[in-house]
Amino acid sequence: MKIVKKIFVIFGWLCLAGFVGFTIYFTYAQMEAVRCQSIVVYINPNSPRFLDETEISALIEKSGEPIIGHRLSAINTEMLETKLTTFATLTNVEIYRKVDASGWSFKGKLIINVDERTPVLRIKNATEDYYLDREGVKIPVSAKYIERTMIASGTIPDDTVKINLLKMTDFVNKDVFWKAQIEQVLILPTGELILLPQVGDYLIEFGKPEDYELKFRNLKAVYQQGFKNFGWNKYKAISVKYENQVVCTKK
Repeated sequence: MKIVKKIFVIFGWLCLAGFVGFTIYFTYAQMEAVRCQSIVVYINPNSPRFLDETEISALIEKSGEPIIGHRLSAINTEMLETKLTTFATLTNVEIYRKVDASGWSFKGKLIINVDERTPVLRIKNATEDYYLDREGVKIPVSAKYIERTMIASGTIPDDTVKINLLKMTDFVNKDVFWKAQIEQVLILPTGELILLPQVGDYLIEFGKPEDYELKFRNLKAVYQQGFKNFGWNKYKAISVKYENQVVCTKK
């Protein structure tokens, strides 16, 4: 009797193991056969909108790789991430596969998480018009999306000036006072800067974008003390280009 019971127990375990094995194999086979039915794009809500979800989805579909209707497991997500990253406006691209199951029915999706680069400065002159982000990456100007940034006119002569200009721009953008004051930057062939304020018709001769924190500190003292007593309408230029000096030129 005990032997028969043992046989039934062993047989039961074998049946259970066989069922589990079959289920795993069947599920695996089903998963391998799942086709991609949709592309879902999630853009960081804090990002600009140079491209919307539909446009990014279209870029994926035009990548040269079959996506919709293709076997989900065969889609090369790393290659697609690399291709999307080549677009100047996109960064931090993450693509993965997802399978939604309803009973024995499986639906495949391609999920795309992406950030869009945030412009900090717009370069605008006779031959060029583009944005720069904090890393100095060029972002094409879009007709459907305009980012309100400080504008720099002229030509950036070398990478050193470009790097320092971006650092200075970042400083201005983070300072509530200066962000409200400075509207435009003129870049001279020498690499020196002329700042154009939003209020008043005077120029700020800034010199090269070096020691900018000290220059802005000296300039702020003029705004808070000198302009408070005399007003800015009496001056046509303020220079902070020389070390530890502020030179005001009257009209």
